[in-house]
Amino acid sequence: MSRRIVVTSNCQLGGLHAALSAMLPSDEVIAVPYNGFEPPELTSLLPDADAWVSSYHPTEARPILDRLGSRAALVSVPLLLFTGFHPDIVHLMLPDGSELDSAAGGYSSAIVAWGWMNGLSDHEILSRFDLDTFHALGYTSAWEGGVRLARYVFDEAGADFESWFLPLVARGGMFMLTDNHPRIDALVQLARQVALRLGAAPSLVDYGWETVIPDGLLATSTVWPLYPHLAAGLDHPGAYVWRCVNGELIDLETFVSRSLALYRQVDPATVTVSRFQNDERVAAALGVKGGIGV
Repeated sequence: MSRRIVVTSNCQLGGLHAALSAMLPSDEVIAVPYNGFEPPELTSLLPDADAWVSSYHPTEARPILDRLGSRAALVSVPLLLFTGFHPDIVHLMLPDGSELDSAAGGYSSAIVAWGWMNGLSDHEILSRFDLDTFHALGYTSAWEGGVRLARYVFDEAGADFESWFLPLVARGGMFMLTDNHPRIDALVQLARQVALRLGAAPSLVDYGWETVIPDGLLATSTVWPLYPHLAAGLDHPGAYVWRCVNGELIDLETFVSRSLALYRQVDPATVTVSRFQNDERVAAALGVKGGIGV
């Protein structure tokens, strides 16, 4: 008998839904996007659902099921976050809660943002993209911190970190497009964990869906590069090439100049960057004292 499986998540929903639909072909798998508020579709879908695959924290998801009188099995999945490939990414927050865009959309470079907030020139910012600065910022040892953070995110969801992470590492390659946008193989690996819990046939779970399912995030979102000095330590190729939302590829010099042009439209005193407030290494590594960001 076909089951109704509701899948609720953020930007990772497309790949997760497609993979689960492939692994559970006899079931009705319904995608419901989550954009920061409770989707109204859940009111009609969850009461008759057999399972709810949800990126809500379990302590938030369970009350929703109880309120709607749903007996659906709750399968919590994390919102994938891994910073090991991209330790330079920060998010610049404006007073209204939105993000200040760089040349790569809502993803900014800590080095570029710090330089802007402290009055550095384009040349001075570019000169800080070197191995010594990366060492001082902790970027060359960021992999371990990225693993710890991702493990915490999985633990919060009650999900199995190792069964997601280890196959991706063994396969090789960069499985994240940014700090919080996974590549399709990362989403398929997450779906495998869920599908097994829902009783999928092992042969369908193990199939190489990564080569079949389109990578929607790769097609439509920013792709942040793996910096060359960091790539060497991870035994991966690296390059300063950003893929913008419109598909344009830009180099480091272009990324810096375009980002600064966007930043200069706002008052830096109105911008909040949590890393600058919490990580003393930033000021020390970039060697700027007494500026706005200090």
